[in-house]
Formats: sequence, C-alpha cells, structure tokens
Amino acid sequence: MHYAILAVIIAILHFGFVAFVLAGGLAAYRWDWMIWVHFSCFVYAVAIMLVGWRCPLTDLEIWLRRQAGQPVQWQEFLHHYIWSHLGWRGNEWFITAGLILAAGLFNWRAYLQLTS
Repeated sequence: MHYAILAVIIAILHFGFVAFVLAGGLAAYRWDWMIWVHFSCFVYAVAIMLVGWRCPLTDLEIWLRRQAGQPVQWQEFLHHYIWSHLGWRGNEWFITAGLILAAGLFNWRAYLQLTS
C-alpha cells in the first residue's frame, strides 16, 4: 500500500514537472533566479524528447507500481496519461515540435530576461 501511495505522489510530481517545463518561466517574474532553474528543466525535457532518453520519474513510478503489485502495461508517462487518451502514441514529430514550440513561445518573454 505504501508503494502505491508513493507511486501516486511521484505521478503528481511528474505532472508538476511537466507543467513547470511548459509554463515555469512565469515564476521568473517573481523570482529572477527561477529562470535558470526553468531553463535547465526545459533543456533537460527537450533532450529527453529529442534523444529518446528515459525519464527517471517514469521509471520510479513504474517500479513503485510493480512493488505495490499493480500491473504496469505502459512505459512512457505522457503517453499513458495524455496521448493514449487522444489516440496518439506521443512520439509523433508534430507532438515533439508542438511541445517544444509551445513551451519556448510561452516562456519567451521570461527568457529575454536572460539577455538583459
């Protein structure tokens, strides 16, 4: 039971990380130093998508769910929780390009602070 609770906590943290990557530049308006944290997370997330690395949070959640005795039939976080419900696999080029473009454009103004 503890493993199942920990798996849910990890999934929530993972959603939080994805949300931070997409819109975390907004935090830089309040805390200037946050832009560097966000930029690092953004670069890491882009690398995961482009290179095809495994996210350690996904691996941890899968391991916790298996330890809790839950069947795990999936291997990718976003595919399982988002893309599969839309009928996509999640590795289509337009999804990768769209996510990178959306996060970059949404946070563009905050990134301009890096150069000023």
